[in-house]
Amino acid sequence: MLLELASGLLIGLITGITPGIHVNTAVAILLLAGGSLFSPDSLSILVVAAAIAHTFVDIIPAIFVGIPDEDTAIAILPSHEMVLDGRGVEAAAISAFSSLFALLICLPIFFLLLLCFPGWIAEITPYALLLTSAIMILLERGEVFEGSLSAWRKRFYALFVFTSAGFLGWVALEHSKLAELTPASSVLFPLLTGLFATPTLIWSATSSPKIPEQRVSASLPELKAVASGVLSGMFVSLFPGISSGVATAMAASWAKRTETYISALSSANTANALLCFAVFFAAGKTRSGAAEAISKLGLEFKPEIIGVFIVAGLAACLITLAASIVAANFISSINFGAFSKAVLIFLVVLVYALTGGFGMIVFSIATCIGLATVMLRVRRVNCMGCLIIPVLLRYF
Repeated sequence: MLLELASGLLIGLITGITPGIHVNTAVAILLLAGGSLFSPDSLSILVVAAAIAHTFVDIIPAIFVGIPDEDTAIAILPSHEMVLDGRGVEAAAISAFSSLFALLICLPIFFLLLLCFPGWIAEITPYALLLTSAIMILLERGEVFEGSLSAWRKRFYALFVFTSAGFLGWVALEHSKLAELTPASSVLFPLLTGLFATPTLIWSATSSPKIPEQRVSASLPELKAVASGVLSGMFVSLFPGISSGVATAMAASWAKRTETYISALSSANTANALLCFAVFFAAGKTRSGAAEAISKLGLEFKPEIIGVFIVAGLAACLITLAASIVAANFISSINFGAFSKAVLIFLVVLVYALTGGFGMIVFSIATCIGLATVMLRVRRVNCMGCLIIPVLLRYF
């Protein structure tokens, strides 16, 4: 079991820090190539460890480079604020501990779902999403000195961004096969990169902010933020057709402090990954690529799986802390403006290489919408309409 755990942690580390490569892609490759190296049960342990580890480590590129995946997209702006304040390592520590606490809190929920999975849950999915969307938009606040209509103007802007991103997301997902040029291709990569990463990178490239020396410090997350993330992750794992990106959007929609924001979305990310396995074991329903993989391998629930969750979480937490220190030392020693330009060029090349001309079109439009949030001064979490609206359109 140790070999499978170590292999899973290594794969989770690689997918977590590598732009454009999601753990689901690695899992798909493992199913094709891993059968000759591992038994189905051993391969299942490897997949579980990789899926859990990925949810810890994927915060590193979001904090220090500004490259998102679906789970960490909305973390980019607040985590960059902490980097500019010399607190990048602290941001990673908050994320790692939040994910670890969320994992431990989710264990009793895991057993509860095994005992009584609510079969009626799918029927209320669209109404729950509508309520979530309304709350996200209504949480927009205007500046006090701008007058009494300021808040409603901001909410109108937020609705504009939400629906624009939603329409783009719907078009992109409806024609996603046009972007699937390789096994690693996903139309979500240009979509989320344009909405969340590019505006931050453009700002960094044009303003050339000086990155201060990153202090090696850590702080524990607020329990309230972790609980919010766990509830959001559980919500998304229960409902069909809703991605982990929606969980992070829900968890972060109410957060006001940067630390709370990072904690909530990290907790949601890990909670969703773990509870998707509970839903599979309880009802045979797959809500993630990793759960689908172990369903194909025929894995049934065994108590040892809980040990895999805990060991993978503890190890991934330590790996994330170590990786953040390495990344902090690197980021402090370079010209961040030039580095941002290099990353931006790299992303454009990667988008074209992985998703072709269609991906470039999606990327360009998404970048415009992402920049609109900066100009209109609304929260970028509203861009998660790109995932919420396509799900709603399936129901109505």
